[in-house]
Amino acid sequence: MNAAIILALSICIFFLGYRFYSKFIANRILCIDPGRVTPAVQLNDGKDYIPTKRSVVFFYHYATIAGAGVLIGPTLAVEYGWLPCIIWILAATCLAGGVHDLVIMLASVRHGGKSIGEIARKELGKIGGSAVMIGILFLAATCIAGLGLGVVTALENNPWGAFSAIMTIPVALFIGVYMRRIRPGKIAEASLLGVGFILTFFFLGSLIPYSSFAIYFTLSKGQLTIIIGLYAFIAAILPTDLLLVPRDYLSAYIKAGVIALLVVGVFLVHPDFNMPPVTQYIQGGGPVIPGALWPFLFIVITCGAISGWHSLCCSGVTPKLVRNEQDIRSVAYGGWLLESLCAVVALSLAATMIPGDYFAINSSPTAYAQTGLTPVLLPEISESIGLNLQARTGGTVSFAVGMTEVFSKILGGKEAMALWYQFSILFLAIFTMAIMDHGTRMSRFFFQEVFGWVHKSSNLTKHIPSAVFAGGISVLLWTYLLYTGEIGAIWPIFGICNILLASIGLIIGTSFVMRRVRPIYGLVTFWPVFIFTTAAIYGAFLKVVNELIPAGTFIGVVQSSILIIVVFLVLLVLAEFLRQVINKIT
Repeated sequence: MNAAIILALSICIFFLGYRFYSKFIANRILCIDPGRVTPAVQLNDGKDYIPTKRSVVFFYHYATIAGAGVLIGPTLAVEYGWLPCIIWILAATCLAGGVHDLVIMLASVRHGGKSIGEIARKELGKIGGSAVMIGILFLAATCIAGLGLGVVTALENNPWGAFSAIMTIPVALFIGVYMRRIRPGKIAEASLLGVGFILTFFFLGSLIPYSSFAIYFTLSKGQLTIIIGLYAFIAAILPTDLLLVPRDYLSAYIKAGVIALLVVGVFLVHPDFNMPPVTQYIQGGGPVIPGALWPFLFIVITCGAISGWHSLCCSGVTPKLVRNEQDIRSVAYGGWLLESLCAVVALSLAATMIPGDYFAINSSPTAYAQTGLTPVLLPEISESIGLNLQARTGGTVSFAVGMTEVFSKILGGKEAMALWYQFSILFLAIFTMAIMDHGTRMSRFFFQEVFGWVHKSSNLTKHIPSAVFAGGISVLLWTYLLYTGEIGAIWPIFGICNILLASIGLIIGTSFVMRRVRPIYGLVTFWPVFIFTTAAIYGAFLKVVNELIPAGTFIGVVQSSILIIVVFLVLLVLAEFLRQVINKIT
């Protein structure tokens, strides 16, 4: 099979899903009303509520939802073969993921632009709302740890990559000051300047391995975890327009630009798949993800099919910018399709790798030895890049190798492989760090809201001591998981939490639909709940019983506790929803 054929087929299916199914959902079930005044117009304050052009809202929303998870998940799941992966991505994207985002964004707009937790309180009561808020804290911790592990693995003992990634932080700070003090309002100008600085430091980074500075940027996993943790803590405390906002603009340009180049590159190079359609690991025992196809395919490709993270992005912020309800369909459903296109690209790049090379990168030496495979092109690629790429688990490195193969065939050939590889790592680092700092800040706000419930205060988010304390707790949670975890454990845990939060979003969406139109339409948003919750809860049971508890370690106890708590919260929300439905019927 050819990667270009799969990519073209996926684009056609995404188009059909948007053209017909999203239109049916928007018009017949959600009854989107172009004449209805949105909160952005009604509450326009020039700060939080700002009626914004649809194209601008789309671009901003895409920057917030598109994290490295959509690239890592399909890369890891190709262990099962490319055929089940592409079927799941296409089906779940059109029938569940896009519907989830569309319903949640409209619900937020109809609730005054409120967050998913506040919507849950109104739709499901205090019990449901509280369960959602607590579940979000666990999702954020596991999400940041899962995404961070791939970046840490890629930057470990990689002075060029570490230098380039670290220098994006002072660049973002400079751009923040530039937009605040030097040239206020010149967003495009500042962003282009920032991209120029990042590329300059990237090329300077090529000199680091051969200089006296190499020792300072040749960092271990532990050192990188601490550095990224300190950065995220500071970013969670500083004003958003000083660091996070400029990082958003920079990452948005780079994300969109590189993905567009990758799509074009796949069509130009049109590489063939080397991974088989289905592998022997569908029954379990794989060197990357030990679990079987059911339920772990659904869990590993969480961000490429449906994402609870989007429950946060589609509520609270983006809805405050929507100037017309008619824009929601293209922003929410269309934005999700564009992100899922990234998943198809990632899957295609992973599937083009020779199995011996793919598993050599993504599995530990012990697990790889049990496969009986040997690297084919990897030694030559490692020599061209200047790094030993074996056992760099987490999906990030193998994705970067796939990018390098495509781009080097278009420009530069073998001599440019090192440059393209380090560019790919920088791209993934920017992709990931934007989610890590946002996730930490979001966790800080949620912790402060919990403190506010205890102290009955509604303004704790502006209280500096509580911000420092809450930010510190948030960082400690995910840095502990990142410092002590392995990708085979952390990624499925994140996937389970992410799917369960998406299920909560679908439950809230079902409640929203049933209160406003014929109850039978609630089945459109409720049927995916059975599939996702069944897969996630079964996967959690297998992880806890077969791996985490038998390991007999403290980190195993921590990870087991996270899964048990999140499963309990989802069942609590589901029970509360069903209780309300039964009461309404009777």
